[in-house]
Amino acid sequence: MGRRGKTEKMSVTLPRELAAEIRSIVSQGEVSSFFNGALTHYPAYRKQKIALGKGFGAWKGKNHPDLKAPEDSTAYVHNIRETDEKRLESVGHVGAK
Repeated sequence: MGRRGKTEKMSVTLPRELAAEIRSIVSQGEVSSFFNGALTHYPAYRKQKIALGKGFGAWKGKNHPDLKAPEDSTAYVHNIRETDEKRLESVGHVGAK
């Protein structure tokens, strides 16, 4: 049996104080819209947080001695940009210097 429509009703349990706060700022007919707006971006945030947790510590300073100081990172970025500008100039890109 397939789902009907584009929405699905869910039941959630909230702390009483939070529910009261939400009711104080959201009209009764707008609660679903409020939650939809509040939760739209949260799954992506949560996935990013998990990925960052898994990747934490993967970058080792000993493997990148050329990027230890903030100035080194700045020079690295400038080098990438210069390389891109030269490549764009070589193909006649209008926005190139």
